[in-house]
Formats: sequence, structure tokens, C-alpha cells
Amino acid sequence: MTVAGRAGAAETTDRAGATADDLGTAVVDLTVTDRATTAVVAYEGEAWSARQGSGPAAYTVVADAAAPPASGTGKATATVGPGALGMTQTGRDITLGAVAYGGGAAAPGRIGTVTVTDARGGPAGWTLTGRITDFTGPGGVAVPGASLSWTPSCTAAPGSPSRCTPGSPGAVGPEGALLASTPDGPQTGGTFTIDAVVTLHVPPYTRPGAYTAVLTLTLS
Repeated sequence: MTVAGRAGAAETTDRAGATADDLGTAVVDLTVTDRATTAVVAYEGEAWSARQGSGPAAYTVVADAAAPPASGTGKATATVGPGALGMTQTGRDITLGAVAYGGGAAAPGRIGTVTVTDARGGPAGWTLTGRITDFTGPGGVAVPGASLSWTPSCTAAPGSPSRCTPGSPGAVGPEGALLASTPDGPQTGGTFTIDAVVTLHVPPYTRPGAYTAVLTLTLS
């Protein structure tokens, strides 16, 4: 019986022979000198085949742990661990400007600055979306959430691997709209500052009073 090393599909020069005992058991010491060795096979006859041989059994050549480095130097190892994707917001409440009763007008404002931090270190980008409920006022009178529009902006901090793209200007509404995003890539991450100028288009002769809605931002 022959036991031999393999480098991929080819045999190496590392080989040893053995004869099985009456029980069919053989103990073989194979000295591996070829560092490209990836497997070991055993067979009888001239060459190994899948029908008449055993293996290939995976084999990995490692450095001799007992031998000191030739230069006498050691090895330093540092690990960079992945973090998380998260966001913070400055001032979650939005105060829109007042409009006069009668003609209808645009009530301006802006969302509180949102800071997105992506410390995952992987290939995935992210999206930040927003949606808003209808505005409810005195006596249950409502101004549709689709009456609120925004113009987003997004800035990546220096050194951020990803680029940040603001969403398109337009209505927000209950169905939602894109506020900002970063694309997938070989390596993503960074810190991003996001904001938006908002405008509520109040219909003519809307009943006087305070109108309130809930704006929800979702990072994914």
C-alpha cells in the first residue's frame, strides 16, 4: 500500500509504503516536506483512483510551533471588531411657522438634525425613510399628511468610506419617502449628518387652532 501527499489534483514526492497485517490494519508514518500539500491519499497499485483508493483526506501544513522565528522577533496581533448602525436626532419636535386664516399658505420648518453612524464595517449600505400621519386639529379637523413636503440634505464626515445621497424633494405623507441613503459597496461606513427643510401646505379656510401629526423616521 502507498500513502502519498497531494497538492491539489497532483501528487507530491512525499510518499511512504506499508504492508497491512492479518486484520487489514496498517500504520504509516508519512513525512511531509512539500508545503503545498493539501491532502493525503492511500492506494494499492500504480496510482490512486476514487474506486480503488481512500481519501483525499484534507491536510494543512502549518509552521513548526517549536521552532523560534529566524529573526528572533515576535508577532503582534490587533483585532478590529465590527460595530453597529444607529442614529441620534437633535430636537425631535418640529415647530412649523404660523399661517393666517383664509387664503391658505405654506407653514415652513425643519426637522431636527439626524446623525447616522455606520460602524458595521461590512458591504451593506443603509436607508433612512420618514412617514407622517395626518395633522389633527380642533374638532377633529384634519390636514392630510401628504400636505407636508421636504427637501432633504445629507453630508458625510471626512474620511467616511461611504457617500451619502439625500432623498428627492417632495411630499412625505403616510406612505413615506426617502430622507437619505448610502449604497452597498466593498467597504461601507462612516458618520453622516442629515437634515430637511419641511413645508406644510395649509388649505384655504382651515379652521384656526393647533394641528399636530407624528413624523416617524426609520433607519434600515
